[in-house]
Amino acid sequence: MKYGISPNLKIAEDTEIEILKQETLEDLFETKYEEEDKEFIKTVNMYTSYKKDDALKEVILGIYDFIQSMPYPEKWLEEKIELFNIKEENFEDTIWGKILFKKAKNELQDVIYSLSSEMDRIKYEEDTEKFVVTLSEDIRRINEVKECKTWDEMYEKSKACSLDKLPTEKKVPDEIKNRIKKVRDKARKTKAKVSDSILMYTSKEAITDIKKMYNIMENIRKLTIEFSDNFRKVKQDRNIMDFSDIEHYALEILSKDHIDSKTQEEVAEENIEENAESKMAQNYVAKKYIDKYEEILIDEYQDSNLVQEKILTSISKGNNIFMVGDVKQSIYKFRQARPELFLEKYETYSTKEELKEGQNLKIQLFKNFRSRKNILNLTNTIFDAIMSKELGDIDYTEEEYLNLGAEYDEGENLKAELNIIDLKAEESIYKTEESEEAEEEKIEDVVLEAKFVASKIKELIDSGFEVYGKDKKKRKVKYKDIAILLRSTKTTAPIYEQEISKLNIPVFSDTASRLFGFGRDTSNDEFIKNNR
Repeated sequence: MKYGISPNLKIAEDTEIEILKQETLEDLFETKYEEEDKEFIKTVNMYTSYKKDDALKEVILGIYDFIQSMPYPEKWLEEKIELFNIKEENFEDTIWGKILFKKAKNELQDVIYSLSSEMDRIKYEEDTEKFVVTLSEDIRRINEVKECKTWDEMYEKSKACSLDKLPTEKKVPDEIKNRIKKVRDKARKTKAKVSDSILMYTSKEAITDIKKMYNIMENIRKLTIEFSDNFRKVKQDRNIMDFSDIEHYALEILSKDHIDSKTQEEVAEENIEENAESKMAQNYVAKKYIDKYEEILIDEYQDSNLVQEKILTSISKGNNIFMVGDVKQSIYKFRQARPELFLEKYETYSTKEELKEGQNLKIQLFKNFRSRKNILNLTNTIFDAIMSKELGDIDYTEEEYLNLGAEYDEGENLKAELNIIDLKAEESIYKTEESEEAEEEKIEDVVLEAKFVASKIKELIDSGFEVYGKDKKKRKVKYKDIAILLRSTKTTAPIYEQEISKLNIPVFSDTASRLFGFGRDTSNDEFIKNNR
């Protein structure tokens, strides 16, 4: 099969690709307008208005970008659009209903948890009996909604559910009453969000709307595929590709059941198969690579996508892939990474002790050689508390714990700290040292963090905190012993430098390595630059 690809092609820059996308889509829309395509006009009117079609363009580009992570984008999109052609009679039986039903229950469970926690907190306080009764009734009513078995039942009970007015009790301190009010206000908002954003329609109304959407979604599918075809042709005409093209061309070559006449002769001459036609069905190109590679090694496997998975399995012998990964480090879902590929193997492969003939082997690498025991203990405690199948894709139990793998001089009284700043509060408050009366002021999130870090550095220095020097002897900490690691530095580094400098702490930052340092000796800049 011929692709008409020049050997002199180049990989386009991201900026060039984005510009070409916009131009190609603009051309497609102009053509549709000129042709007065009725289905197109209907779809435009569904999303926006004539000549103000940016919303629809964003939808098409979003779908296009997403499906590029699929091995066969057009087939995948067709299958997903067909889901709108529903046969179910009850909304909770559809794929959307199941997801939304579960989401509503989870949201309501969070409300119940917060109300229950507050009730437990006040029930032993004096004169709070009325508040305990009120919170108990709140919980009962919310739970009644949460325990509904059908969509329509939850819809009706959610609309009817309301929380009573908070009782008055002069003997109870304002601090407690304000706290209860805050918890109940948040509960009301969450309950209202469930009613207004999730349980918006009856089951019949939702089913009717989905059926109406089928034709619109089919039109969007056709537009997306037409855009994809046009965009590919534009890139071919310019003799360029993007990385997605490389992946899909490679997969197409490896998986298509095609072979040209020259290859047929090669198959016959090499006598690879008794029957050349049978060889064609297996794909000659893939077979060459299957025979070539003894082992296929994949790092950071948790961030693989389905296209990459298909490519690698197509050239595998079936038992020669070695994958290394950690689902807890999966950070590229927004780029359509599929950590479930890792999880499926992690849950089905056998350990050395469990391994039987013909089974796949799982080797668990739980020893950590980078951190001290106090760091690992804190990490395990936090992950154990917050990581589950729902949050993090894995239950973080003792079987998943990070274990100490290296010996360090632990010293005396070394401890790891976790400092949590509530950045979601309506008003982030921090007491600044510049104000003699320590006035409270509202500060942007990054500034708040930077002020906190600066104060911690000053605290370490002023307290005479001790560290081990290179000679393994104790000494007081110096500024140059301290570093701050940031996720990104382009916007945050200047803020940190400013806030740290306000406390007369010498500081410099290396934005290339996301590293902060302290105690810079400006008379020896060349040495610092060459030895960072």
